[in-house]
Amino acid sequence: MRPLRIGVCAPYDLSRSGGVTNQIRSQALALRRMGHHVVVFGPASAPLPPGELALSRSVSLTVHGTESGLGLDLFSIGRVRQLLRDARFDIVHVHEPLTPIFPWLVLLTCRAPMVGTFHVHREGGHRFYPNARWLLAPLMARLSYRIAVSPAARRTVADHFPGEYDIVPNGIDLEEFRVRAPRPPSFTPGTRHVLYVGRLEPRKGVDTLIRAVARIGESATNVGLTIVGAGPERDRLMELSRQLAVPAVFAGHVPDHELRAYFQHADILVSPALGGESFGVVLLEAMACGTPVVASDIEGYAALMRPHGCGVLVPPGDAAALAAGIGRVLTDEPLRQSLAAAGRRAAHDYDWTVLARRLSAIYEGVLSGISARPQPASR
Repeated sequence: MRPLRIGVCAPYDLSRSGGVTNQIRSQALALRRMGHHVVVFGPASAPLPPGELALSRSVSLTVHGTESGLGLDLFSIGRVRQLLRDARFDIVHVHEPLTPIFPWLVLLTCRAPMVGTFHVHREGGHRFYPNARWLLAPLMARLSYRIAVSPAARRTVADHFPGEYDIVPNGIDLEEFRVRAPRPPSFTPGTRHVLYVGRLEPRKGVDTLIRAVARIGESATNVGLTIVGAGPERDRLMELSRQLAVPAVFAGHVPDHELRAYFQHADILVSPALGGESFGVVLLEAMACGTPVVASDIEGYAALMRPHGCGVLVPPGDAAALAAGIGRVLTDEPLRQSLAAAGRRAAHDYDWTVLARRLSAIYEGVLSGISARPQPASR
């Protein structure tokens, strides 16, 4: 495939770690390894690494229990226009195209064909889309190609904006997780380590996990809980663990390059989210390390785990069921081995080497039909 000049638009603050931002960086790295020239751009609140451009200020807002940094500066349209004019991208890939406001500015001013990827899933439907359809439909029409990261994410957007959506899932760098890392200092020998990795927000269900671990003593001994991540729930969760006498270590934020040590040395990863998850990259990272997974039986997680038989799913918000699932995996060694092997096999399909080839083929397909792309907005 010929090298392309690719612009990748981020909807959220690039200087803050997050699921979509991490996927954008992984996508860019994988495409660069294929020989493409990739520039990532978006809002930011701090300096960015080489290959990334901050074109808008970032404003912190909490939506559906998740804090995000959005680019709400309308005056950034001048910087967007200048980049798109000077960079002369062959194609621009916009993540979460309907997120206010920065992606909108790209959709309105870009003259190159555009691919859009949708990440969000809402079990009860998206509240913003139907109320702002009059505004968003013309923006959606400017996309040459639509992608969703999972069937759940596709349904969330397609319910309001019908059309063809290809499924290209989130991915991981398998090679990174194959490199053995030293045991984290907080992982003491002789303890069965239950791991949580993610934001500490109400919708993540970490309080359910703490209550579940408090129940596990009846079926498994020497169980310790490690909670990796930061967020507004930290103090409340620390107090809950003290009240329930749960031996929990709150590790705080751990840099991405250090996370594999936690996955590799944990006995089990637990993701107890209550909803709003379109995929589950953390589950995938654990699977790549051969770490068994217990997770909530919500659509985004079930679509990843159930077809591969690589984890145990339990009802969300049910501490007793979660405790039973964790206890079962910790005490049933044949089950542990089976889940670990299935997880490793499944992870191969989500390697960024594979996914980058798919994206590159999509770009080539869009460019081959370049005359059919939406017309540029008047300036």
